[in-house]
Amino acid sequence: MATLETRRFVVISTAHVSETTAKRLDNTPAKEWPCLGGPYGEYGWFLHAHDENAGVWPDAIPDELFNVMIWARRQRFDYILFDCDADQIEELPAFDW
Repeated sequence: MATLETRRFVVISTAHVSETTAKRLDNTPAKEWPCLGGPYGEYGWFLHAHDENAGVWPDAIPDELFNVMIWARRQRFDYILFDCDADQIEELPAFDW
């Protein structure tokens, strides 16, 4: 029997993404995002927690989003589900929009 590959994800508030980044994610087709992921219905986004950033616009992951990815990787998560109803993480910046 094959060994199945597994991944972990964390669910956190969309408040950890700036309004500018949120609008970009909402208004840009997922295949054109600077990171792997997609919309989570009308509630947020499901994103791979990248460990590298391309660093050149438009392929650069916005700084505040990449910082959340770094945090997630340090916590041993592979993916992040940003949900508008999820809890905020104290150690991460939050944006009021």
